[in-house]
Amino acid sequence: MAWFDTHCHLDFAPFNLDLAAHLAEFKHHNIQQCLVPAVGPENWQTLVDLSSLNMLKIALGYHPCFLNKAALQGKPELLLGELEALGLLVQQHRELISAWGECGLDGRFPETMVHQEFAFNWQIKAAQQQALPLLIHSVRLHDRVAQLLKNAHFEQGGIIHGFSGSYVQASRFVDLGFKIGVGGTITWPRSEKTRKALKRLPLDALVLETDAPDMPLFEMQQQHNTPLNLIVIFEQLAALRSESPQALEQALWDNSLQVLSLEG
Repeated sequence: MAWFDTHCHLDFAPFNLDLAAHLAEFKHHNIQQCLVPAVGPENWQTLVDLSSLNMLKIALGYHPCFLNKAALQGKPELLLGELEALGLLVQQHRELISAWGECGLDGRFPETMVHQEFAFNWQIKAAQQQALPLLIHSVRLHDRVAQLLKNAHFEQGGIIHGFSGSYVQASRFVDLGFKIGVGGTITWPRSEKTRKALKRLPLDALVLETDAPDMPLFEMQQQHNTPLNLIVIFEQLAALRSESPQALEQALWDNSLQVLSLEG
């Protein structure tokens, strides 16, 4: 069976130091596809260049935690130049791009929330215009993220990356057409609420991810996270679900292709 990591930053260290070797190792462990999202202007072109590699799919977007520091000192409109440059790049390379992201809101930084919402709302509209699904970073603001998506009548769906939250919150995203990104969060003992949610959600709402090299798994905090940990995350998910492991594996692969409009 093939695995799909729907969120990993393979242009970051340590992967970028010898990406070919890492990709060969992933392939050896049957990881067939990886979706690599952008975080900001500094890696948009890098990802466009990486899109030529067979097993990599890319997403271009502006991460809420990477917004231009100078722009954050003034009006949100100061971000407009970079956002428009992003929109132009996506338009120029539309056939290479599988999703828009990562983008969204992060409640750990309330002092930049006006700027975060400006950038997120702009990207929601741009993704809709380009008929691209969204790869969403949602931290401590699931209700607000869902409200903005609903207000924009966003119809392309996408993935709520690294979901951590309740069944009600997850279901709201599923009702809006989104998949729930299942990552290392479920390996942590403190994540009982998230595990309960993942146990109850429809099978066709789930995809796997690692957020490598970030989002360490429980008792693996001293190591770089890697797409190789998809198998560990899968085992944790399989222990929660009622489906057979084989049915779960197949569904996760199919769901990943479907949300990104990819062929098997």
